[in-house]
Amino acid sequence: MWRSAKYLVACNLIVLVASGPVWAQTQSPMPAPPTSPAAPAKPVAGSLDGKVTKVDLGAGTVQVSTGLFGLFGRTLSVTGETQVQVEGRQGTLADLSEGAQVKASYEMREGKNIATRIELMPQAAAPAKTPAPQR
Repeated sequence: MWRSAKYLVACNLIVLVASGPVWAQTQSPMPAPPTSPAAPAKPVAGSLDGKVTKVDLGAGTVQVSTGLFGLFGRTLSVTGETQVQVEGRQGTLADLSEGAQVKASYEMREGKNIATRIELMPQAAAPAKTPAPQR
């Protein structure tokens, strides 16, 4: 009698193990997230203040470093819609040079940082040298 009970339990375990993957495949799929892939994702806005480390006119990008020792930064794509301000007037990407201080606003769209506004900050005036007193 015990032998047939052990046989029955072993057969049931084999059936359960074999039917597990089939049962998992027949489960209903998970519901779609609230935003469907067809709907455009809302762009994420950001801003930064820093120093221009590289301007690539061909690619239409500018790299801006921020933080302690310029360790952090972003590469911003400049489009036709990007407003570039240089001393209160409308400028272009060509007006930016390496080492210039800028304030930039951008939106992250499709994995890229798209610049919406870049403002070139005025250079701090170097203190005028005073002539050495004559003796």
